[in-house]
Amino acid sequence: MSKKSLRLFSIRYSLITFFVIFSSVFSGCEKDNYDPENYWPQPGHRIDMVERYWGPPDDRDTYYDGDAFIMTYYYYNEGIFIEFYQDRVDFIGDL
Repeated sequence: MSKKSLRLFSIRYSLITFFVIFSSVFSGCEKDNYDPENYWPQPGHRIDMVERYWGPPDDRDTYYDGDAFIMTYYYYNEGIFIEFYQDRVDFIGDL
């Protein structure tokens, strides 16, 4: 290989490596697209995420089911209740 082709290969390899690292880093930094107007809780969302967008619940219940701690939030304006299992949304139901 000549020096010129070796240099082009090195530059190409460096650019490809840079692109792979750059895309890997920024694909892992996803931002949620929620705001208070369009947020709707989904199974797996955390309690703090629900409270961030909807505020504190109008009412809440807590109980143990065996060793599991269950918390239920009631949002009367939205007409729903949300059950949390281990601080994550488990079930969403209508009031």
